[in-house]
Amino acid sequence: MEEKKDIGLSYLRQLEMNPPKESKALYFQFSAKYGETIGRKMLSDIYRKIREYEQNPNYLTEFYEMKNEMLDKALLFNGGYQADNYRQMCNWIVENHDVFGKEILDAGCECGIMSCFLGMAFPESHITAVDRSPNAIKAAKELAARLDVHNITFINADVTNLPGQKYDTVFAMRLLQENCAIDHVMSSYNLLKAEAEAFAANIHPFAKKLAALVAEDGYLVSAERCDVDPVFLGWMQKLNELGLAGVPECHKEFVCKEMENEGRIQVYVARNCGMEEADEVYRFWCACQIVHTDLTRHSQYTGWYADMELQNFGKDLIDGFIIQDTEGNNLLTYSLWSHKEFPDVLLVYQAMGDEHILSLFQASTKDEIIRQIEAMKDEYVQAGTVAKKLVYEKGALHIA
Repeated sequence: MEEKKDIGLSYLRQLEMNPPKESKALYFQFSAKYGETIGRKMLSDIYRKIREYEQNPNYLTEFYEMKNEMLDKALLFNGGYQADNYRQMCNWIVENHDVFGKEILDAGCECGIMSCFLGMAFPESHITAVDRSPNAIKAAKELAARLDVHNITFINADVTNLPGQKYDTVFAMRLLQENCAIDHVMSSYNLLKAEAEAFAANIHPFAKKLAALVAEDGYLVSAERCDVDPVFLGWMQKLNELGLAGVPECHKEFVCKEMENEGRIQVYVARNCGMEEADEVYRFWCACQIVHTDLTRHSQYTGWYADMELQNFGKDLIDGFIIQDTEGNNLLTYSLWSHKEFPDVLLVYQAMGDEHILSLFQASTKDEIIRQIEAMKDEYVQAGTVAKKLVYEKGALHIA
C-alpha cells in the first residue's frame, strides 16, 4: 500500500519552518536569525505585547502589526505556535479539495501562509486574501513573491467591510477569537444548549457578515481553536440560521502541538443551501462529541461529553447550587437530576472551570446525595464564598 504523502509537512519545509519543541528553542531560533541581542528582544517584545491583553484595548492590533513587521519574523513566531496547525490544515485541504471553488476568499490571511498554499493547491482558482493588518498584507505579498505564486490578490481591509462580491469558498481560520468575545460568553453553570444559544446570539453580527460572502451553493470552511463544546455548537447553530448547513463528512478535529502545549482545532464546513432543522445541527454536534470520547466508563462522564449527557438525559432538577466569590464570579456548580429514561437512576453534575463531571447513581441514594450537597454548600459558605440556589425553567438554569 502506497504511503500517504504529508503535503503539509512538505510545505513547512518549503517555508523553511522548523517548529521548536519548547519555548526556549524559539528564543534560540530568533537569536540565530537576528543575533542574540536583537533576536531575544524581538521575541520578548511580542510576549510583552501579548500580556497587555487585559489592559490595552488595542493590544491585538498592535500584536499583529509587531509580529508581521518582517516576513521572516512572522514565519519564525508562527512556526513556534501554529506549524502543526498549518501542516494538518494543508493536508485536510488536499483531502477535501472538492469544497474549494474558482473564487476563494482567505478571510484573515495574516502573513499569507495559508493563502499561498491555497494558491499553489488550486492554480486555476483566484484567491482573494484579506487582513486588517497592513504589516500582515505586506508580509503576505512578500511570501507570495518568494514562492512564485501569482493567483492571489491581497487586500488590506476588515473582512466584515468587504464590498458585495460573493465567493465559491470562504476560508476562515481562527477568526472567532479575534472577532467575538468567546471568553466572556460562557457562564460555566448553564446547560449545554443554553450556553450555545448565548454564544450564537453574541456572534450574530460577525457570522451574518461572513455568511453574506458565500455564494449560492458555495462553502464556508471554518477552522477554530476550540473543543467540541458550546462555542462550536453555537457557531454551527448560527451559521445554520443564516442558511449555511453543515457538511458532516468534512468535519475534522486536529490535536495540534504548540511547543510544550496542545491545542484542538475544529474544522467545520457549511454549504449555502438553506437551513436544516435545529435538531439535526444538535445531532451532528453530538456525533462529533461521541467520536472524540472514551465511552468505556458508563458510570461517569467527563468534559463536554458530561454536558451532552446531562442535556440529553437530565429531566428534573432535584437540587442544585452555584458557588460564587464575593465579586460574583462563578467558581463551582453542583446539581442533582432525575433521568429522562430510567427512573431508578440519578445524575449528579459538577463543574469547576474546565473540569466537568457527570456521575450516575441509584435513585435509592437520593437522600444521602442531598445531605452531601448541603454539607458541601455549608463548607463553601464558611470559607467566605457565596452559595446561590439554582432553578430550572424553560430549558435553562437560573439563579434563584
